[in-house]
Amino acid sequence: MNYWYCSVTFIFHSIDREVIMRTLFFEVMNTLIRNVGFEEEVAKLLKAELNLRISIEELSSKIKHEWSGKYNTLVSKGIYRSIRQLAKEVVLSIVKHHMVSLSPQEIDYFGNAVSSIIVETAELYNDVIDTIEKLNQIEAPMYILTNLDNDIVKKILLKYGILRYFKGVISSDLTRAGKPSVKIFQAALNRAKVSKDKGLIISGLVEDIIGAKLFGLKIIFINRLGLKPTVQPDYEVDSLTKIPEIISKV
Repeated sequence: MNYWYCSVTFIFHSIDREVIMRTLFFEVMNTLIRNVGFEEEVAKLLKAELNLRISIEELSSKIKHEWSGKYNTLVSKGIYRSIRQLAKEVVLSIVKHHMVSLSPQEIDYFGNAVSSIIVETAELYNDVIDTIEKLNQIEAPMYILTNLDNDIVKKILLKYGILRYFKGVISSDLTRAGKPSVKIFQAALNRAKVSKDKGLIISGLVEDIIGAKLFGLKIIFINRLGLKPTVQPDYEVDSLTKIPEIISKV
């Protein structure tokens, strides 16, 4: 009787382990973190450094418009840009309207400064720590897969002490491809040494839904912003706390 019980227990543990061996690829933005006051901090930097004659509120609005517009254009056309390069282009676009010229060194300075602001304004969502720790306890392999630059991601994760939970970071600046390009998803699978049927994307970005569907990967969409994507994800939740239950059924 004891032998039968031990055998059944072993079988169940083996099944559970096989289920949770699906490798998880986490986006950072709108998934693990949000940026609070990012545009305002960039506006303060530009206004102070360049003596721009514009209010912080108006400048913040212009930065938000330029950033989202340029980023969405890149995504829709499948064009790669590092976040640092995107920051440079946004700054150049803003100062151009104020008849200000910048040297290559100044452009590099602002690109790095804006990248630092991304790290400084990054705020971890309340459900992240508990969920990541639970997934770590059940030995679910976890990676970061993001359009953010590698160094920016690592600084954010180190800031909150969670970098150690991830086996690696697959970023657009290292793969030279941005989401929704299938190239970055293939790079993620190559890095983790897993097949498509063993991978699972966890993201709050619509471009991840598009890319995952094009590539043939399952995705859990973390809809923190109440979006209505035209392409439907495999799973849609509003919190990371539901992830452990979902992956046990995938």
